Amino acid sequence: MRALERGLAAGGKLLEDPTYEGGVEEREFPPVLFAMGDTSCLNAPKVAIVGTRQASPYGRAAARKFAANLADAGVTIVSGGAFGIDTNAHEGALEVGGKTVSVLPTGVDVVYPASNAQLFDRIKTTGCLISQFGMGQKATDYSFLFRNTIIAAISHAVILIEAPAQSGALHTAMAAIEQGKEVFVVPGPITSMSFNGSHGLIRDGATLVFHPGQILEVLGIAPAAKKVARVDAEEGIQAAIMDVLSETPITAEEIGTKLSVDPTEILGELTMLEMEGLVLREGIGYALNP
Repeated sequence: MRALERGLAAGGKLLEDPTYEGGVEEREFPPVLFAMGDTSCLNAPKVAIVGTRQASPYGRAAARKFAANLADAGVTIVSGGAFGIDTNAHEGALEVGGKTVSVLPTGVDVVYPASNAQLFDRIKTTGCLISQFGMGQKATDYSFLFRNTIIAAISHAVILIEAPAQSGALHTAMAAIEQGKEVFVVPGPITSMSFNGSHGLIRDGATLVFHPGQILEVLGIAPAAKKVARVDAEEGIQAAIMDVLSETPITAEEIGTKLSVDPTEILGELTMLEMEGLVLREGIGYALNP
């Protein structure tokens, strides 16, 4: 009781009837959810972005850019507050002034991981932290599985970005499938084991996506107005990639060879350039957007 009182005094609140926060089925929720921050963001369309903690530069860039584009269109981004894909999804939404929700495996008054304390403070300014666990509760092995189910339950769709064969993010995706939610998967290099779980889910019928506009179309949400994109010479690797590209598509591996840069890093930068409308994907290659 003292932990609850301390948590409520610190700004925590109870969502005793969380079903109104998004219209999902009551059976998917525990009797009470705890929250901290502005819970009004739960009333918007919500898309979860999940993936591995040990994310590659490509995976981190994809998470950030998908989150930014969706948040810019008014979608609330949901993730788990962990390192890697989760952190980049939250930060991508915040970068465009969007709203994001972190579903925690601890009480909402417990900062976990501790190094994300500043991120959680930023999330609470326009979004919120939520948890089914009581104030003061620490993370346990089982709490992550429960957390994953709640991520799927409060979201209208789930995007899986970079998940190995054994991944908690796969548990989130499977929970979403069981709940009848749309599950989208961003593919990665076939040589990378950190995408084995992602590619397995595509093989089993999940929807492959390579641009957030595809997700907005499925959900019936209009994209945000396009902004003028540019790349300055001072921007280093992106400017170098633009110099290499032409109207004839070439692969990330070819670009990496020309620039003596790891193709995985090239893929991350190409993802950002593609989201900015500067680069087009043509099959397995990339070309300048005329």
